[in-house]
Amino acid sequence: MADSTTAPLKRESIRRQVLAVLALGALLALLLAGAIAQRHGLFARTAEVYFLADSAAGIAPGISVRLSGFRIGSVSDVVLQRDLKVKVTLKIDEERAGALRSDAHAEWFKEQLQAAVIDLSPGKAAQPLSRGDPRVTHSRRRTLTEVANDLRTRLAPILDDVKQLSESAAGRKDDIAAVLANANAASSDLAGTVRELRALSGDARKRVASIGGQAEGAVGQLRTAMGQAQSALGQVQGALTQVNQTLVRVDGLVGTADKSLAGINDKLPALLTRTGEMLEQLGGVARDVRAVSSAASATLPNLLRSAGPIVDDTRDLVSGVKTSWPVRNMLAAPPSALLPIDSHDAAALREPAKR
Repeated sequence: MADSTTAPLKRESIRRQVLAVLALGALLALLLAGAIAQRHGLFARTAEVYFLADSAAGIAPGISVRLSGFRIGSVSDVVLQRDLKVKVTLKIDEERAGALRSDAHAEWFKEQLQAAVIDLSPGKAAQPLSRGDPRVTHSRRRTLTEVANDLRTRLAPILDDVKQLSESAAGRKDDIAAVLANANAASSDLAGTVRELRALSGDARKRVASIGGQAEGAVGQLRTAMGQAQSALGQVQGALTQVNQTLVRVDGLVGTADKSLAGINDKLPALLTRTGEMLEQLGGVARDVRAVSSAASATLPNLLRSAGPIVDDTRDLVSGVKTSWPVRNMLAAPPSALLPIDSHDAAALREPAKR
């Protein structure tokens, strides 16, 4: 009886435990699904932006969209349009979409062994991204494989040219040896030339030193000449100062002369008038003198003839007065005539000395 009652109890307990485990598993599954959905932004408010690409190679729904290195959304749709452009729609957080500007840019790139990523740049324009047409620009960043392929494409022709040059150099080994020998000989000649140039440079230094001494002497003479020129310039400046002062005085004299000439110009007509009257008077006087001279010309010969005896009488009278006693004492005696030494002039002995 006891066994028959305990068996159903055990089965009921096991069933309850199984149900509890199933319920816990379902709950964990729901929590995991919710976390996954939350991670993919299923419960967040999102906004859509898009760009047009020439090709959808490497772009598929679900590719992560990053902003400043953080995941903010993913590619939600890839559609080929009628003009063969590919419209790629990005679903991102609405809060992050509000930070995008009108020059926002999306760049697709894929690193080695990593999934493709679209890196979104917010831009720096003053205007925000249009909500009616949220289109952003797009570009593709080259991967390492593409860079390696490009580098290989560029290096392949260069390597071929290097290979051809090496083959050509190997074929002209003898010519290269001859060129090296010529270069060795040329280097020897160049060494001799260098020695000669050194000798010439030494001689040139000596000459330059002598020229420098002469130049120093010439500089000294030039300085002396400059000093003399400065002193002469000072004298010239003094002379110019005096000339300026003289010019000032001359200007004053010219002004005075101008005033005098103005006065003369004012008085000249009256003077000319007076001079004319005086000339007329002088003309009358000249006429009178002519009349007097013509009258005297008749009596002058008789006066001249009678003047001779008068002169002789006057001479006798004067000599008599001189010999008189009172006058002779008043007059000094005449000096005696001096005879010249060793003179035999008979005339000097005969003629008395003149008083």
